Amino acid sequence: MSKLLPWLKVKMSPANIETLDLEVVPEESGVYVMLSTRTDYPYPRGNSRVYYIGQAKSLRQRLAQHQKWCRAPIDEPPKPNWHYFRRYEYAAYHGCNVVWLVSKTPRDKEVELLWDFADYYGAKPVANG
Repeated sequence: MSKLLPWLKVKMSPANIETLDLEVVPEESGVYVMLSTRTDYPYPRGNSRVYYIGQAKSLRQRLAQHQKWCRAPIDEPPKPNWHYFRRYEYAAYHGCNVVWLVSKTPRDKEVELLWDFADYYGAKPVANG
């Protein structure tokens, strides 16, 4: 895991979101890191498969949303006023592994992980904008 996430201070094993059994995902709040299964994204200080770092009040609900979009690639442009985020395309087209961490302060933990990533690679993950 250290090869995939050398900037992350916690060792975690990634799970493929397409086949992830959501029952193993905690319902608690926390943060998650999404990684491509096939693409290394170029950053100023190296390549990484990480494309998004997020937080959720319920990890299970949030990862279920990501799982839905990973299983259904986007074939047409989004409809007006439809809640759609381009980060879903990364999972649909580049594959997706995910790691998560339960946190009572998910927003603070997300910011910490974003800063750690940016310090290591010189930029935020591509889908974090």
